[in-house]
Amino acid sequence: MNEAGGGLSRRRALTVLGVGVGALAAEQALVAGGIPAGVTARARAPQASPDATAVPGGYAPDGMAGARVALPLNQVELLAGPFQDNQARNTSYLLFLDPERMLRSFRLNYGQPSAAQPIGGWERPASQVRGHTTGHLMSGLALTYASTGDDAARARGRYLVSQLAALQARAAAAGFHPGYLSAFPEVYFDWLEQGKPVWSPYYMIHKYLAGLIDQYQLAGDDQALDVATKLADWVQWRTSRLSYAHMQMVLGTEFGGMPEALANLYTITGAERYLVTAQRFYHAQVLDPLADGEDVLPGLQANVTTPKIVACVRMWEETGSAKYHDIAQNFWDIVTGHHVYVIGGVGNYEHFQQPDVVAAQLSNFTCENCASYNMLKLTRLLHFHQPQRVDMIDYYERTLFNQMLGEQDPASPHGFNCYYTGLSAGAFKREPLNYFPGGNPDIYATDWDTFTCDTASGLETQAKFADTIYTRDADGLFVNLFIPSQVRTHGLVLRQTTGFPDDPATSLSVISGGGPMTLRVRVPNWVAAPPVVRLNGTAVLVPPIGTPAVQTGIPGPQAGRWIVLHRRWQQGDRLEVALPMQLAFEPTPDFPSVQAAIYGPVVLSGVYATDPGELTPALDTASVRRTAAQPMAFEAAAPVHGKPIRLIPVARAAHEYYTVYWQTT
Repeated sequence: MNEAGGGLSRRRALTVLGVGVGALAAEQALVAGGIPAGVTARARAPQASPDATAVPGGYAPDGMAGARVALPLNQVELLAGPFQDNQARNTSYLLFLDPERMLRSFRLNYGQPSAAQPIGGWERPASQVRGHTTGHLMSGLALTYASTGDDAARARGRYLVSQLAALQARAAAAGFHPGYLSAFPEVYFDWLEQGKPVWSPYYMIHKYLAGLIDQYQLAGDDQALDVATKLADWVQWRTSRLSYAHMQMVLGTEFGGMPEALANLYTITGAERYLVTAQRFYHAQVLDPLADGEDVLPGLQANVTTPKIVACVRMWEETGSAKYHDIAQNFWDIVTGHHVYVIGGVGNYEHFQQPDVVAAQLSNFTCENCASYNMLKLTRLLHFHQPQRVDMIDYYERTLFNQMLGEQDPASPHGFNCYYTGLSAGAFKREPLNYFPGGNPDIYATDWDTFTCDTASGLETQAKFADTIYTRDADGLFVNLFIPSQVRTHGLVLRQTTGFPDDPATSLSVISGGGPMTLRVRVPNWVAAPPVVRLNGTAVLVPPIGTPAVQTGIPGPQAGRWIVLHRRWQQGDRLEVALPMQLAFEPTPDFPSVQAAIYGPVVLSGVYATDPGELTPALDTASVRRTAAQPMAFEAAAPVHGKPIRLIPVARAAHEYYTVYWQTT
């Protein structure tokens, strides 16, 4: 039922909802204290219960624009290639993880016995962030079911939800307030509110809420929504007691994407109390300067900050406040313009550094993979509002192909993920030494003993590669990324066949169906020459730049544009697009002679059998030549080493030392 009908005043709606005058006063205090003024909830009817056999449209984490633009995951299938390989290894690990071991800390927290063995890393019994991986696990299982239809993934997720529901029902008996759900006691929130040191309890709550939302929307589990709303009601109760100043103090401790999850629950249920609660998580110290375009990022932890910005997009959509939009867009512009490494990742030792400092901030602790997971979420949400902007997908592609695809260990059947993608001379993908100083250098992680937030976010990243390959509008389809896949849309089934990036081309074939549709293929900014286009074997002439577009032709594509073809498609049609690449060298902004080698969107790394040392090695840029096409490989003269160095895509560097940045000669 729609608990906050559009015909009610806001005060009346809050009263009907049972939120009460206290909550309204708290909300008004928040507005006075810095929340975007004039914010009102947009009328939101609750979504229908999803059909468990199909992914519904309007997946809440995709936001309002995503409901129109995103392709449901069950309409896109990965085909044979490295992305599908990663997905398969990840699925194997998702189904390997014993639910009883993942639930052990939860059961003990509610006074229930467990014969399961404890697990390690950040999930060890004494850890203050124990339990967070189970939230990501619920998301990973739901994403896998939505993407592949794997019934085992769906069943595993349902079991986790049912057990968490049973524990939540024991909250009062365990001494907790109604609705509380966690693997750690509620006293952590007392400590938080008293200003005592505690890791990040609301971050954990966010992960549970996100996992439950995914189980409801992507796997059709109604019980998951019931658990999520009870937990969100607990958050509403807990935060409504605090003054604005007190809440701002609380927000100095990491809280993940709490307002995003609450906004998503508002989207699903129409209950305005969740949007009211979400506004309490506006962290003014960080967000206000960003609204004015100020770069206050140096010194901030990247993965603590970025989820707050993701939430701002959702809050902008649900409230209409331009301030939320400005925060998100300014952050994206500042980060991608001044704080990214060549592979798209951010942060050294997990923190943003001074703007335009790259060469002076190289280590084996750059580019935490969780931070890029969240940067891609942010880019995706902003892209839905501006689908024709090529630069956003260019950034997405750079980060996806060079960092996220390469965070997984291809030698592990469980697809273990590394914590950092290091960019120092002689970097090495491995367990993070700052958390596991005695870790095995030959592995990225283990099955049970090295859980971290990057293990957890990797369970999702490797399950949702299909989510941004395509977007749509009323007229047709955008082909954003060049990944082997099949998509159902507008009455057609199209198959994308590509060996990209080794083969700089892709083809799109109509497998079944037919009808009029506009097909748009991205022309990235990295193209070295105009693309070569063929339709059913016949070359399509590309008019000169500036020639007006015609519906039956292709308007002049150039870097940063789209190939656009509107026609009546039929089974057997085939569009082939060649996107010429060339070798380039990207200088660092602080030391321009320190550069990275790039081929198209692919960042190349020199690989070594032994540690080459910490000094930035010299590279003769004129000597770089391609030595193999499939798989891509280059060779170059490296004067210090006295013999040629082999260069391969950085995503493919595994269990070997590699260097990305060079002193060029």
